[in-house]
Amino acid sequence: MYAEVTWINMGRDNIISLSFSKISEHENKCLKHANRNSLSSYDKGISAELCAKKHLVSKGYKIIGQRVRNEYGEIDIIAQKGNDVVACEVKQRKTLGSSRDCLTKRQKGRIARAFALVISERNEIFENYRIDVVCFDIYGRIEHIENAFYIEEVA
Repeated sequence: MYAEVTWINMGRDNIISLSFSKISEHENKCLKHANRNSLSSYDKGISAELCAKKHLVSKGYKIIGQRVRNEYGEIDIIAQKGNDVVACEVKQRKTLGSSRDCLTKRQKGRIARAFALVISERNEIFENYRIDVVCFDIYGRIEHIENAFYIEEVA
């Protein structure tokens, strides 16, 4: 199945068009209605994760995991770029500022512990591990914050 979502930034009239292939019917529904109030928070989250995934791929990342769960929590996206492995938390709120600021210390700890377990279970060795946050606002603007916080700070 193929789907396309177009985000319109009304402030600057920028149009960002994202195309996806091989997505489920449910994900397609979420993409078509990403900014509508009729979607549940879960569906809006799926939409944001798909857009973040596309954004990361366009920046040269290889997606190696999505919605990875373990006993400590869930990681939205795990990506690799070169010798770096990145856990990405995806947040969508009304503004980029509120997306940026909505992670609590408890959530950061959960993400860091979940990522540490994923790292310890993999047989591969990478040079760097980091946690990024990919933020969206309701107009589809994207902000990718690399090294948003460190595992050692919160784990």
